[in-house]
Amino acid sequence: MPVTPFPRRLRAEVAMPTAYPLPEQSWNSTAVPLGETIRALALSIMGSSEQAPDHSWRDHLRSLLAPLREAFAEHRAVTEGDRGLYADVVHDAPRLARAVSGLVAEHHSLDTAMARLASIADEVSADAEALRLGAMEVLDDLARHRQNDADLVYEAYATDIGGE
Repeated sequence: MPVTPFPRRLRAEVAMPTAYPLPEQSWNSTAVPLGETIRALALSIMGSSEQAPDHSWRDHLRSLLAPLREAFAEHRAVTEGDRGLYADVVHDAPRLARAVSGLVAEHHSLDTAMARLASIADEVSADAEALRLGAMEVLDDLARHRQNDADLVYEAYATDIGGE
């Protein structure tokens, strides 16, 4: 039986799918660039490892921590809550609710660690090397968290487990 091609009108519809408007979601905000603030802090730490951190470096660290904390607060705002990314993930892939709970707990831990680091940086007598090590620990934890976020989204939307 010969195959008949689609009529021209149908071929045009197949080739040019109708664009559907995306729902307005709060998690796609880019108000504060978390990645840029992380990079700035990492570069500052790398520079301090080549020479002994001094008082000016502590001031510089304090100036970097405020934007980092703001960017992280924005990250929390767009991922947590009823309209956040995590709510979308749990709605679309309920099996990941436990992972989402873990990421929310990480948010609290990271926020506490950044607040502690900022508090130590405000002390005049703070040991610069301890500050550098604390900042490296916060950066490591942020990197791990960001990877966990990416893994969650991949698991929710790119992994095909069938039947869901």
